[in-house]
Amino acid sequence: MSLPYARPVAVTAPEELEFDEDDLTPVVAEMAALAGAAAGWINFLPAVEEGHELPPRNFIAAIFSSRGEAVPLSTWSAPATPGGRATVGIEHGSGPKALARLAEQQLVLPAGWVKVADHPRRGLVVTAPGGADHAEVLWWLLAAAHALSVPPLTGDWLARIYRP
Repeated sequence: MSLPYARPVAVTAPEELEFDEDDLTPVVAEMAALAGAAAGWINFLPAVEEGHELPPRNFIAAIFSSRGEAVPLSTWSAPATPGGRATVGIEHGSGPKALARLAEQQLVLPAGWVKVADHPRRGLVVTAPGGADHAEVLWWLLAAAHALSVPPLTGDWLARIYRP
């Protein structure tokens, strides 16, 4: 049975792009291409400072914990229609009320952004308006990931780009 709102999307294997926070240009170009196609997403995996790596969580803790992973996984999803709202999400293990804690660190949601969810286990999800600058969206996403990460991050990232 097919759900009326679900449309199947064939996705190719992700392309990987290593980058650091000093040059976001290649990632911003990828975001623009996906937004123009109104399809696809990018996952952002941060590098953790040496000596602060965490052991993997055991199976029971992962299932029953009320928190997500200590190292955040961030995602930017292209709008479903050209000029539509992009979705930004961060799975994190830093606890509840992430948006309020980000605001305490001067990382408030920019004007026009909308909170969709703020859950301690599933993470923070917001949308950015279609006209939002990709570089500014990416900067906010990476800064929020730093603020919500339990271990300190290096500023080096791996972008996994999923194209339909």
